[in-house]
Amino acid sequence: MRGIFCFLILASVSFFAQAQPPTTAYGNFKVVDQEIIYQKVFVQDSVTAEKMAAFYKALPYVANVTVSGDEVSFDVNDITVDYKKFQFAQVATPPIIQTGKYSGKVTAAVKDGKYRLTFRTLMVTGNIGYKNISEKDRLTNYATKNSATILSPDWCKPNTLGLLDKAFTDKLQYTELQKKKDSDDW
Repeated sequence: MRGIFCFLILASVSFFAQAQPPTTAYGNFKVVDQEIIYQKVFVQDSVTAEKMAAFYKALPYVANVTVSGDEVSFDVNDITVDYKKFQFAQVATPPIIQTGKYSGKVTAAVKDGKYRLTFRTLMVTGNIGYKNISEKDRLTNYATKNSATILSPDWCKPNTLGLLDKAFTDKLQYTELQKKKDSDDW
């Protein structure tokens, strides 16, 4: 009897030690007002809203770039994740990351040598494994639980939201446009 009691105590301690508390943030993703958003602050000297607008207008997956004061807003259409670039194997990458196309609305706010990107209204198309999402649908419907109040543990992994985080940073991080050099300076 004593052995069974000790086993039950050890089993319950092990169970509670492995249980993870619900989370509302993972990397640069968080749940805000029942919506999953990507938000990241970048340090960038001499950044201005006008320079950022010119940069984003040149990207093929960006449309409707507008500047209002120290803010740049634009739409993002069909960003894909190059999981191989971030050294993830195909077998270790969920189908929705491999086949997914991500869209939404981005705001870049400039302030004192830094800027903050906020990617809202995240939409997805692709194969999620159990369903093929052919029409743009809210990412919140798949990556959250409990009426969109917490992130789904299935998504809080380096090969899921972690890869999506890397892809959004890679595709949306502002870099200074290089001026064309004279043809003599090769």
